[in-house]
Formats: sequence, C-alpha cells, structure tokens
Amino acid sequence: MSKPFAAVFILMVFSFGVLASCSKSNDQRDFENEALSAPSGITETTANGEVVHTDNDDWRVGPMYRGLISVGSPDTQPPYPNPLPYNQNLTIGLYIRSIDTLNRLEIYSFKNPNQFIGPINTIEGLNPPGYEEITLSGSNISGSAGGSSADGLYRILIYDGQQNLITYGDVQIGTTQ
Repeated sequence: MSKPFAAVFILMVFSFGVLASCSKSNDQRDFENEALSAPSGITETTANGEVVHTDNDDWRVGPMYRGLISVGSPDTQPPYPNPLPYNQNLTIGLYIRSIDTLNRLEIYSFKNPNQFIGPINTIEGLNPPGYEEITLSGSNISGSAGGSSADGLYRILIYDGQQNLITYGDVQIGTTQ
C-alpha cells in the first residue's frame, strides 16, 4: 500500500469514526432537548402498577443508555401510581444491566421547564447489574409545601452522575389533569 493511499485510508476511517460518534451524541442531545419541553400527558398507572393508559413520550431511555437500562423490571414497569396524591410515594424501578461506569443517579423535576427542582434525590454507590428502586414523595416532586399549588403535571428527569439524561416521564400530582 502506498503512503498517500494509506494516509487517505486512515483519514477516512478516522473521519467515519468521528462522524459515527457525533451521530450518537446528536441523538442523545436531541433526546435531552425533548425532555426539556413542558410536561404533557401521563402514563396512567394504578397503585399496584397496572397500566391504565400509556403516553408514548414517557419513560423512554436515552440513546446513550438504550439496551443498558430499562424502566421497571426487565419486563418494563412504568412508575406508579400515576396520578399521584401529594402525600403518597411514586415508585420508579430501573433495571440496570452491565454498566461499569454508572455509579450515581440524580433525579430532578419541573412543572415549568425554566424552574428545575432538585436534585430531589441522589443515589450513589450503584453496583450494576441489578434493580434499583427509587421512591419519590409527591411533596419532593412538586417542591411545594402542599395545597393547590402542588397540584399539576410535573416532569421527572433521571440523570447519571455526569449530566447525561437516562430517562424522563410525566407525573400528575393531585387528581386534575
């Protein structure tokens, strides 16, 4: 192989690798931008976790973690109950497959995209693979002392410890949508 051809070949392989990695980070960036939109609709679940209605935008896993993490058990269980009374807890299960670098989760929420609450919970010392159950109270999610100001639709965002969004979904606090 001649030196000019080898140099061009190496440059093409390197360029392809850079473009492939950019595509993946662009997908992740797009996913994160979608998550920063206003909450809209919920995946409605009972207190036992039965799904009543599905919102296809809720609890998707970001491109960076697709295939490595699922929301719920390995058979996918959306967070429950939803809607959530202010004085009760929401249960979110994450099944983490083999991710050696994931050792921290940070959970945030917002009612309005420009008013983040949190982190409302931080979990450290994860030892994947395994199941991680997260419990959030309605008061933590709303960041409110209660009353009608706590009612409403909130978006919950779950990040790894390096500000990469893993998943997000909407939760109704109170009974009105």
